[in-house]
Amino acid sequence: MKITVLGAGSWGATLAALLVDNGHDVVLWEIDDKRAKDLQDRKIKPFAAGVDLPEKLFISSGFDSFKDSGGILFAVPSQFMRSTCVLLKRNGVSLDGKLIISATKGIENDTLLRMSEVINEVFPNSYKNTAALSGPSHAEEVCRKIPTLVTSASVNPIIAEQCRKLFMNDYFRVYNQSDIVGVETGAALKNVFAIASGIVDGLKYGDNTKAAIVSRGLKELARIGAALGGREETFYGLSGAGDLMVTCFSKHSRNRAVGQAVGEGKTADEAEKNLGMIAEGVKNAISAFEIGKKLNVELPIINEVYDVLFNGKKPKDAVNALMTREAKHE
Repeated sequence: MKITVLGAGSWGATLAALLVDNGHDVVLWEIDDKRAKDLQDRKIKPFAAGVDLPEKLFISSGFDSFKDSGGILFAVPSQFMRSTCVLLKRNGVSLDGKLIISATKGIENDTLLRMSEVINEVFPNSYKNTAALSGPSHAEEVCRKIPTLVTSASVNPIIAEQCRKLFMNDYFRVYNQSDIVGVETGAALKNVFAIASGIVDGLKYGDNTKAAIVSRGLKELARIGAALGGREETFYGLSGAGDLMVTCFSKHSRNRAVGQAVGEGKTADEAEKNLGMIAEGVKNAISAFEIGKKLNVELPIINEVYDVLFNGKKPKDAVNALMTREAKHE
């Protein structure tokens, strides 16, 4: 299949390279003309992973490749998903009849829509042809062909299976399921708990505290996911517990790194600026907080992270607030 991958960041470039390895004809789309030309000329991955891009991969900033692509893979940052879709539509791109895959993890702030829902708003009737690809999968490891397991979720089982066949190989194993609501929710909101985990590191607390964040965070994740219409069991699989663990503990996790900087005394803006890359959890903390208010769901960790990031609450005070809450059954 010919596939166009939108977003030449670390994740988009890694997935594009994987698809080339699997024998597909792949175009990696980069919005910036100069950067697209540089990537095409030098074939260097856009992060320090020690692995270059395949020679067969074509990088472009044009729109011609969309016309004859059978699959469109979105790997743009979540806050740019809508604007990217609008840009495509304005330039005559149609998604009709194409396999659509979202590898973007996030929930839009203003609308509280999941990424597949944002795509469907701009391109009506695309939801039935959309799969979400998610799970514990750092680009820095996938590009080195380290064994990785993910989930392909769609309301349409045929679409979920098509997505699986595109990506499945001996180092990238894909499971299918139908709960796209749960998969996308887990993918987006686990980043908020990664920030909390990083704050724990910044405060120099230990494994006990981080384990508490992960286990109680998983409880909050399942609670908010179920309230949104997802299945609770989804959150104990790859796109829930699996993704939560890897992003809370990994040295590769941007969100954990931002949290650590905040725990050490930096503001959220300073932490993101020093990181030099987008940490989805900062924006998703807003979405998570607003969903909790809208649905009247108890989310103590999410609420404390929100207060630290946006209301100037000191990290130690947030931890104290969590520790001194009213005692209750687990």
